[in-house]
Amino acid sequence: MTVKEQKKISFVNECGCIVDEEDLAKAILWYQNHPTLSKKKIYMHGCYPAVSIGNIKIHVHRLLMQFWLGVKLPFHASVHHINENKLDARKENLSVVINSAHNSNHNKGKIISEYQRQQIVISNSKRKGMKNKKQHNIPTYQLKDLLSFGFSINYIAKLYKCDWSTVRSRIYENPELLNLR
Repeated sequence: MTVKEQKKISFVNECGCIVDEEDLAKAILWYQNHPTLSKKKIYMHGCYPAVSIGNIKIHVHRLLMQFWLGVKLPFHASVHHINENKLDARKENLSVVINSAHNSNHNKGKIISEYQRQQIVISNSKRKGMKNKKQHNIPTYQLKDLLSFGFSINYIAKLYKCDWSTVRSRIYENPELLNLR
């Protein structure tokens, strides 16, 4: 169905999302750049409230943050709910953070069982780019010398025939090496 003239957008809030519907309507029009259906559903998609724009499902909090900032957020950026309520998409409750910091914040204080640890090892070994890569124990004194001579992490990884993440993790395990980079 093609909509030629934009009518006021009204919402059917199926999930009880706390949202400013005027801002959400403006965000939908901003995202789409052409008229849309006048009735929109706010529904749960995964663990978060979402709306459909054309054939795209987009989480309400991410759509609103993109609208308020005036840019489409890159993949490595997350929208964090400050009060931890996933249904609360008010402006004062949302902030943009980098994915790694966001995940770290949510996982702080969690204890991982040995079974979970083994499952992570298995999953990581199946990841693209990790096949046939062996983890090496690089002596700290050798790593210190190579870094002090100005060699890059990639060069050191090639030298030891290992993955660059092995070298990087060895550097972060030894804080005195951080100053040499």
